[in-house]
Amino acid sequence: MKPTKIYVLIALAVVVFAVSGCEKFLEEKPQSFLSADNFYQTEAQALSAVNACYLRLYNIYRGDLMMATEYTSDLSYLTNGGVDQSFGMSPSNPGVSDGIWTAAYNGIMICNATLAGIQKSTGIDAEKKPPLIAEAVTLRALYYYILTSMFGDVPYYTSDASASFDALTEVARMGRVNATLIRDSLIADLQKWVPSLPQKKSSEIADNRSGAPLAYMLIGKLALWNKKWNVCVDAMQHLKAIYGALSQYPLTDTWFRYKNRPESIFEVQYAGTLKISNVATQMTPPRATGVAVYDGVTITELGSTTTTFTAATPTDYLMSLYTDADPRKNTTLAYTYNGTWFNRPASNNFTGKPWPGPKFWCLNMNLQQDNNNQKVFRYADALLMLAEAANELDDAATAMSAINEVKARVNPAFALTAYPGKEGFREEMKKERARELYGEYGRKWDLVRWGEFFTRVSATSAAELDMIKTNLRPYHEYYPIPQSEVERSGGILTNEAYNQ
Repeated sequence: MKPTKIYVLIALAVVVFAVSGCEKFLEEKPQSFLSADNFYQTEAQALSAVNACYLRLYNIYRGDLMMATEYTSDLSYLTNGGVDQSFGMSPSNPGVSDGIWTAAYNGIMICNATLAGIQKSTGIDAEKKPPLIAEAVTLRALYYYILTSMFGDVPYYTSDASASFDALTEVARMGRVNATLIRDSLIADLQKWVPSLPQKKSSEIADNRSGAPLAYMLIGKLALWNKKWNVCVDAMQHLKAIYGALSQYPLTDTWFRYKNRPESIFEVQYAGTLKISNVATQMTPPRATGVAVYDGVTITELGSTTTTFTAATPTDYLMSLYTDADPRKNTTLAYTYNGTWFNRPASNNFTGKPWPGPKFWCLNMNLQQDNNNQKVFRYADALLMLAEAANELDDAATAMSAINEVKARVNPAFALTAYPGKEGFREEMKKERARELYGEYGRKWDLVRWGEFFTRVSATSAAELDMIKTNLRPYHEYYPIPQSEVERSGGILTNEAYNQ
C-alpha cells in the first residue's frame, strides 16, 4: 500500500475511534495503521497525525474520569449507588476504568505511530521535525500520567511496534512495569524535547495546541509522584518565567465556560455536537421538567433543555474549608443564586448540602451536551506544586511566596504571614489545593501520592455515606486492570491487591 493511502487510512481510523468510544481498539485490526517507512510525505501530513494524538482525550476527560478522581475522594461523592461511587469495583466489574484504560492505550498507540512516521520520514525537513516530535511525546506522557495515576504499575512501551494492533496484545504480555520507573523515563523524555516546544502561554499558541507549559506541568506532576522535589521546582520555575504573577489572571477565568484564558496551561477543547463532555450533568442542581428552574431557583441562562443527573455532593470537610470571605465558596459550591436559596441547602434550617457551583455549569446545555472545555491544568496548580516541592526541600521562602500568590488572588487577607513549620505548611497546602482545584481531575490522585487516600476518605465521604463505609478498602487507591485485559495478556497482567 502506498504511503499516501496509509495516511488516509490513519485519518479515517482516528475519526472512527473518536466517535466509537464503546468499541475496544484491541478488537480492531487495521494492519495498515502505520507500515511504511516513508509514511509522511509533507509537514502537513505529519501535523494531521499529531492532531490525532489528541483525540482520545475526548474519551477520557469526561464524567467518568471526574468520578474516578473527584467523586471518590475526600471532597465529594455521588449517592446513586453505582460501582465506582460505592467502591464496588473489581477486575470483573471495573467501572469507568475499562474505558479509560482502552482510550489511554489507544492514544499511546497513535502517539507512537505518529512519532515513528515523523522520525522515518524523508519528506520533512530536519528542522521541522523537533516541534512535531516534542508535541507527540508530550501527549504520550499525558496518557501515561493518567494510566500510572489511576492504575499504578502498567505496561509501558514507546516503540513503533505499537503501530500494529496485534503488537498491543504482545505489549500487554509484558505485564506491569514499575510506575516510578515509567515516570522517570517520561521525565527524561520531556526534558529532552521541551526546548523544542513554544515557550509561551498556552493561550498564545495557535489553535490551542500544547506547548512547553504542558510539558513542564507534566514534568512537575510526575516528579511529585516520585518525590523528586528539585525536578518539580525547576519545571515550575520555568512556568513562572512564562506566566508571571498570578494576580494578573481573574479568578472568574477558572470557570469551565470561559475557554482558553491566559491562566490556562491545558484544556481539552469541547465544542459543537461531536466533541462534547457530560460533566455538567453531574455538576448542576436538578432541573424541573420543561422549565429553567433548578432546585427551586429560576436560572434563565441555563435554559430549559439541560439534562441533570444525580449531582455530586460535597463533603462536610470540603464545605468547612471555605469561609464567607472566600469568593470560591459560592462558585465552587452553590448555596444560592442571585440571592435566592436553593431548596436543598435551605433545608433543615439552612444546614442542607449545597450543590456544585456555577464554576462547572454549562449555559443553555442541550440535553447532555456539555460544551465547556475541561480544565486539566492551570497556573494556580503549578504554584501550589512549587509550594509543595519547595517545602519538602526546606525552602520556606519559595514555598511561602508560591502559596501566597494563590491565597492573595482570592483575598489578600488570606496570605500566610508566618511560616507554620514544615508539617503545618504541608497541611495548609493540601487544604489550599482542595479549595482552589476541586473538580479539576486531581484530588484522588493527590491523596494517593500523599499516602492518605484510605484514611482521608474513611474520615470524610465514608463517614457520610454508608455504602462507601461498607465497601471502602485500602486497595481502592488504584483501579484494577479490567479482567478482559488480564485475560488478553494471558494472565501476565495481574491485580494482586484485589485478590485479598
